[in-house]
Amino acid sequence: MNQSTGKIMKPMVMGVAVLAISYGFLSCKSMESKPNILLIVSDDQGYADFSAYGGLKEAQTPNLDRLAESGVRFTNAYVTMSICSPSRCGFLTGRYQQRWGVYNYGAKLPQNEITIAEQLKEAGYITGMVGKSHYGGYNGPKAQEFPLNHGFDEFFGREGGTMDYLRHTKKDTEPFTPYMANHLGIGPWYVNDNVVDQTGYSTDLITDRALSFIEENKKHPFFLFVSFNEVHGPTHQLPDEDLKKLGLKKFPDWEPVEGTWDEYLEWVVDTIKPETPQGRERYLYHLKRLDEAVGKIQKKLEETDLIHNTIIIFFSDNGGSPSVFTNNAPLRGYKFLLEEGGIRVPFVISWPGKISSNKLYEPMISTLDIFPTIHAALEIEMPANREYDGVNLLPFLNADSASVPHETLFWTGFSLRSEKPHFDEPESALARHYRQIGGDRYGWAIRHKNWKLRYFGETDKYALYDLEKDIGESENLIEQYPELADKLKNMFAEWHNQVATEESKN
Repeated sequence: MNQSTGKIMKPMVMGVAVLAISYGFLSCKSMESKPNILLIVSDDQGYADFSAYGGLKEAQTPNLDRLAESGVRFTNAYVTMSICSPSRCGFLTGRYQQRWGVYNYGAKLPQNEITIAEQLKEAGYITGMVGKSHYGGYNGPKAQEFPLNHGFDEFFGREGGTMDYLRHTKKDTEPFTPYMANHLGIGPWYVNDNVVDQTGYSTDLITDRALSFIEENKKHPFFLFVSFNEVHGPTHQLPDEDLKKLGLKKFPDWEPVEGTWDEYLEWVVDTIKPETPQGRERYLYHLKRLDEAVGKIQKKLEETDLIHNTIIIFFSDNGGSPSVFTNNAPLRGYKFLLEEGGIRVPFVISWPGKISSNKLYEPMISTLDIFPTIHAALEIEMPANREYDGVNLLPFLNADSASVPHETLFWTGFSLRSEKPHFDEPESALARHYRQIGGDRYGWAIRHKNWKLRYFGETDKYALYDLEKDIGESENLIEQYPELADKLKNMFAEWHNQVATEESKN
């Protein structure tokens, strides 16, 4: 790597190929025919903020729509948690993250968990991640959860959950404590295991590196995970030229005095939510930038003649956030919650010529299915020493099958049970922040066929919904169907006992 420029040097393809042959995985000839894998993940995107889903005139996403037309669009696609880091642990491993005790932020990948990147690297693929990782803390290159330590040959981006859109240098961090700079995503980016100052808009930096990765590796199968910060906060930030184009005023960032977390929260609750001027308009421009970035990546695949030999998977890591003016209609709830708006997401798979195009698929799927589906597409054996929770979707995508990938899926909240938080100072920043977000973040949920049972951990109450008739979860049917509710309670308990048993071994 050239540390002065931050450019990532291209891995030696010959060395990778020889390594694959020496271990008996894939011959050079067979490697040439293997499809590339492109995983594109947005952050906190609203269910309706994808015009192929929501049909909102204000939220137009022509490039995402084109991607959906080239493949299969799923209307009942679920993540494994309503917040970022546990969700990412789930889809990268194909296993419920509760199996190793992850229920909340601060998720980490244990040494013995195997990611899709590790599997593909072992099979001879060149693997790269650009953007945000956010399935661990800010622990640096020696930590197990650092991308280079579990299968990625290259990493360009940041570890944490938030990426400042504009401030990417060491000098930018000087007004902040290290903790707050990390939390706000301010400062240099990793270029592999080195931190290097960057200049520009974060979405452009991520996109440009993704385009370079494709160009550099176009003659060898690759796995590229493009992990955008769009449309996660801080969506009040936009480049000056874009603000001028939109006729919007620059909204000031937080300027710390003592630099404490409480001081930052005071700024958040008093200014950002819900008082950001033209908040929805700013969010929609971030959505536009996300859509344009996806379009540039599609165009690059076309220019390099890779589009017909690349499996593209796009989805949001959880439901739309109330903090940044997303729209999850017709779903109830949002990020942080186990209502549909927190866990049901836009999801598209495209593989031209190999799976159906412009197809709508309505049965339940999960991001857990990504891991086994990729293995099946590449004819790679799944690891045999563990239980997987996803299924191979390929048999369901090209034919009208009477069977479905999943009849039942499970979720847990930040914890299974919690007393409603009590604040000694009801008007403190933390108390007001909690009220602004609202909802019950605790408890659990199970969906079995069209029925969903939700247990609310703060109030110790249940709700039963028929999602086929009531996608907005507006009518609680638990009094009409008590036996069904009891059955679903028992199903959840059996599942959770199983994963908790595995958790105790980790």
